[in-house]
Amino acid sequence: MVDPLRHRRITTWLKNLGGPASDRPHHRVLWWGVVLFAAATLTAAFLLWGLSDLWWPATTLLFGPRWVLALPLALLIPAAMLWDRALLVPLALLAALLAGPIIEMRTGWRGLLAQPDPVTDLRVVTYNVEGGSRLATTAAGMAQRWEADILLFQECGGILRDEIQELIREPPGPPDASAPPLWYGDSRASLCVLSRLPIHEVEEMERTALRAAGGSGLVATYRIGLADTPIQVTNVHLETPRDGFELLRSGQILSSIPLIAEKSYMRTIELAQARRWVDQAAGTPRIVGGDFNTPRESRAYRNAWSDWTNAFTEVGRGYGGTRLNGWIRPRIDHILVDRSWQVIDAWVGEDLGSDHLPVIATVRLREGRR
Repeated sequence: MVDPLRHRRITTWLKNLGGPASDRPHHRVLWWGVVLFAAATLTAAFLLWGLSDLWWPATTLLFGPRWVLALPLALLIPAAMLWDRALLVPLALLAALLAGPIIEMRTGWRGLLAQPDPVTDLRVVTYNVEGGSRLATTAAGMAQRWEADILLFQECGGILRDEIQELIREPPGPPDASAPPLWYGDSRASLCVLSRLPIHEVEEMERTALRAAGGSGLVATYRIGLADTPIQVTNVHLETPRDGFELLRSGQILSSIPLIAEKSYMRTIELAQARRWVDQAAGTPRIVGGDFNTPRESRAYRNAWSDWTNAFTEVGRGYGGTRLNGWIRPRIDHILVDRSWQVIDAWVGEDLGSDHLPVIATVRLREGRR
């Protein structure tokens, strides 16, 4: 049987949502404030997931400080508690929409289901080091700090390159010494890798056409031996939208619009091309890390990589912004794995002197792939 009292309460609550609680000014202002906030939140979700990379206001929102959209809640929730508690339910739903699909706050609950195993787990780091000259530690220091097995660097400059070359030299000893080097590494263009596991082969994606069109498209793949299993690790650094946004921030709106569109188009091509490049090794366990210069909500990112697991999205906690730009901190650096891997944990590391933050992830080959 239907409880008539409960039915009446629900009916009354739904009726209260249809208009202000009374004709008093504060009730009317509160109700219209919630309506406008709902409209703004739903519009932001549509722009972000539907039009980013296609329309410059949506692309600006994609890279902007989306957390400011939640600021009205600081006024609306207390006002609703005082004057119209019926509005608390839609406000709670809107807050959940903001925290999840729009702001991308992560709870990391999946990480509670897996226990780390230092014998089988692999620790991977990606870090845009902005040349590396201002870092507060060395390559060896970063490897030790994060207990890393593989470190992928972008914008890897001379100092860091020299440190990597020093680490991968053969250990001292007699000429017939058979001990392997403690580290393996490679440097090309502005991409570097440092690995505790042997690097058997390195291949760089052809990017002459991308560079001629004004893009970046830096993609290098390392074939690495993990026990008896060969794996493929790819380091990427894709085109940045920074120039267009700098024009927009300086007030040159008409000049910024075509540049934002151009960079979005170029980034779309590079994301798709990087995916095709990585797919040449389909069947081999694959990891991709680097500076994608693209948040996960981007249409271009989702079209190219939505079937891969984003390590921080899977088990990370918090917002996870990686690009340091004042109060604007988009998450544009990622570690992705194919279905051969389980992500055990992931987090964003501390500021060591770059304009990016490192992303660290622990991954494990699934049973049957070892």
